[in-house]
Parts: sequence; C-alpha cells; structure tokens
Amino acid sequence: MAKRFTNGEKRKLDECIKEIEKLDENLLELLGKRQEVTAVLVQAMPEMASQIFDPGEEEKMLRRILEPNGKHLSPQAARAIFKEILSAARSAHAPLTVAYLGPETSNSNQAALTNFGQCASYRPAGSIEEVFDLVENDECRQGVVPIENAFEGSVNNTLDLLAEHTVKVTAEILLRVRYNLLTNAPDPGGIERLYSHPIAAAQCMAWIKNRLPGVPIEKVASSAMAADEAGGDPKSAALGSRLAAKRYGLQIMEANIEDHPDNVTRFISIGKTIPRPTGEDKTSILFSTNHKPGALFDVLKILAKKNINMTRIESRPMKTRSWQYLFFVDIAGHAEEGTISSALKKLESSCEFFKFLGSYPVGTSPWI
Repeated sequence: MAKRFTNGEKRKLDECIKEIEKLDENLLELLGKRQEVTAVLVQAMPEMASQIFDPGEEEKMLRRILEPNGKHLSPQAARAIFKEILSAARSAHAPLTVAYLGPETSNSNQAALTNFGQCASYRPAGSIEEVFDLVENDECRQGVVPIENAFEGSVNNTLDLLAEHTVKVTAEILLRVRYNLLTNAPDPGGIERLYSHPIAAAQCMAWIKNRLPGVPIEKVASSAMAADEAGGDPKSAALGSRLAAKRYGLQIMEANIEDHPDNVTRFISIGKTIPRPTGEDKTSILFSTNHKPGALFDVLKILAKKNINMTRIESRPMKTRSWQYLFFVDIAGHAEEGTISSALKKLESSCEFFKFLGSYPVGTSPWI
C-alpha cells in the first residue's frame, strides 16, 4: 500500500523536485558551456588538442577536482561522471576509436568503457593479437587487452605481443570481475541449464553447487555467447555481466555471485603516444641479461641504488633462443622524471636487450 503524505510533506516533496529540476537545468547549461570553451581553445590553438586530451593531463585533472569531493557523492561515482564529461569533449574535438578483446559485453569491453567512456567508438577484436594489429596499423588509436588477473596470474599472450610490437602502454585499468546469474526464469527452481565460459564457471563454482545443485553446465566460448543462449531459452541461465544482461534482454536474478569478491583483472590500453606525467605514474620495461651468474641481480641493483620501487617482475621464455628469458618489469615513476630517465639509460647500456614499453598513470583502485 502506497504511503499517504500529509499536506506539509507534499509541499516539501514538490519543493525538492523543483530544486532537482533546476539543478539539472544548471548542470546541462554548465556542461554546454564547458564544451563551448573547449571548442574555442582548440580552434584558437589546434596544437593544444593533443595536450588537452592527453591521458596524463586528463588524469591529473580528475585527481585535482575529485580530491575535495563532498560526502554525498562517492569518489567512484564522481570519477565515472567526469570520465563521461571528458569522453563527450574528446568525441567532439579528437574522436577516438578503441579496439578491445571481444565480443561485445566482455570484460575487456567493460574496461574500455570504464577508461574511455560511452562517447568513444569501439571495435571488438577476435583475439589479443588482432587488437595489437589494429593499433599498430593505425586502424584504432587505442586498444584494451587483459594483462594480469589476481588469481589466474599473467596473460602470457599479451606479454609476448608487447615484446614483438612497437606500440606502447598508455594506461592501466583495474576492473573488479563480477559475475551475475542472468535469466528470464521466474526463480532458481525453473532453471534447467546453465551456460557459462569455463573460467566464469570455475570462479563461481561454490555458489553454483550451493544454489543450483544438479543443474548441468553447458560450456561456451565466451560469457557473451552464454548470455545469448540463455536469452532464447526461458528455462536456462547464464553467468555474465550487467552489460550482457542489458544487451541480451535478461534479468539479473542474483548479483555478484563470484566465489572471491576481491577478484580483479588488470587491463592495459596500448597506443603510439606516451601520456604526460601525472605525479603518480608507472613505467613498464622488458629486458634480457647475459646468461651468467648474478646477471639479473646486477641489473636490478641499478634500480635499488636509485631507490626506485619495482612493483612487478615476470619472466617469459625468449622465442628466438632456447633457455633464455625476457623479464617484464614495472617500476614506480615516469620516464620523464630525472631519476627514472637516468636509470632507464643505465639499464639499456647494461642489458643484452632492452625495450621501453611505456609510462602511464597508475590505475584507480576498483574499491574506491
């Protein structure tokens, strides 16, 4: 039964609604003014466009305006709103096409949307290698691919392609991996089949055994395909994202059913330009050393002597030499900083092989 409001409550409610409507009108007017001022700046100095829409400059601006954010808007919500404002400005003056590991509604799709907003153009690719090719051949300006998962470890294909291609890392995106039960069945008892990618099923297995005991799991090539199958069968369900539920006309019966709620995947965006420093950056490199005792220690000592924090190291076999390895390393700082720059030069002269992969803003925690 609907609540009955007193006359005083009705007047207060009407006042609040009118105030919200006025605030919305003011917001829209301010957003239009922002677009107008940006257009004037870009038209007066076209060369400024690359600086205005530089990922590093955008990130510095976001950190500056979000730092004093009030208590009524979470940092995550405020960042998402301003990401869309920047996306709209970029689409008007520096349109961006972003490749991502498909299909549509994949986690890579979600990571790309999180970083570049709804106003960018998107192109799904059939493989990680295709994403690299699209960027390297200038068919897309940016490409988003997974590089590391908190539980599954590194994505070796991405590491190998970074070694082989000339593109640079321009951003990192930390995405919390969430799975939902998507279905048009009226209740769990009406579900006779569960469609899922094998990894998704494995990461939700405890929940499946508890809530859908005995329901057979039909394994498919992607979570998008699982949602597509479930969308045509009211007696089935799928494990997938909110994007997939919307795309394939399914309801979210239960949300966030993954066994490990702290499951995070790290994605990178690749491109051909290095973002400007933000003051809170990361630099990625790869190198190989001479095949002799203490060679790796001697290289890492260069970083230690300059008090540079190494945040990650990973080894991969070299495809051109048996029993030789490439080391992928992330360090705190930007290549344009004096200490980092001198360290990179020293590393390059000390290593048998050295490659600078990029400097980019540190990704925002998905828990903020």
